[in-house]
Amino acid sequence: MRIYILLLALFSLAGCSVKSVETVYHEQEDVTRFTTKPFITGKGGKEIELVAVKECSGKVICADQDIKLTVKHVDRFSFLKGKDLVLETEQGRINLNERDYSTSYSLQKVKGGTSGFLSEQFLIWVTEADFRKAAHAENVRLNVGDYSFSLSAEGRVAWQILLDADKILTIMDKEKQREYGQYPHANKDNKKLDLREKRLVSEAAESTWKLVKDSKNPEDIRYFLEQFPNSPFAVPAKLKLKQLERDKD
Repeated sequence: MRIYILLLALFSLAGCSVKSVETVYHEQEDVTRFTTKPFITGKGGKEIELVAVKECSGKVICADQDIKLTVKHVDRFSFLKGKDLVLETEQGRINLNERDYSTSYSLQKVKGGTSGFLSEQFLIWVTEADFRKAAHAENVRLNVGDYSFSLSAEGRVAWQILLDADKILTIMDKEKQREYGQYPHANKDNKKLDLREKRLVSEAAESTWKLVKDSKNPEDIRYFLEQFPNSPFAVPAKLKLKQLERDKD
């Protein structure tokens, strides 16, 4: 019941706050990335941030895709390096040791000089089935070596949304809902009719021009220009009319 209330609250606040799951389509790669907002948790003076990403080929909401889970830690000293990562749920343990480790270092000005901060992260590939277990479990803990971080139900609501196409659509704006198939474009049928009409006009203009282009009668050319003023053949028609009028004089 509590999770249901949280979901309703998130949906109602979606329009005026940071979305639980951001949807971004990358046209050059033809990939849609669904990214959860950062989930921050701490234990014993250590703090970690978790972000989950699902990638779909094309402008779709896909299923059965591995989840890229990033676990990040920022401090003066390394904490994540070399440690085993395991998710503990009532349904069993989920091993998170299929991962890449990376670091970056930055300097920050402080009183009396500068101080360095090490940003380190694990990029972990989790099957959707395992990620679903972690998203919907009653109680979840992330073990990082000897440290055990509690992953609250509130923090994991975004994970549940990431795995549910209907919930993702609910927090999208109207235009994105149309793009991802929830609603058809209001003018979609009109666009089809417009294109069909333009094609018919273009074909009529081409056929008519073939009939009158060799005519010696200026009235034939004038008639063509009246009927098809925006045709690609309008320019040669105007030149043809000038020529006929000049010859007539």
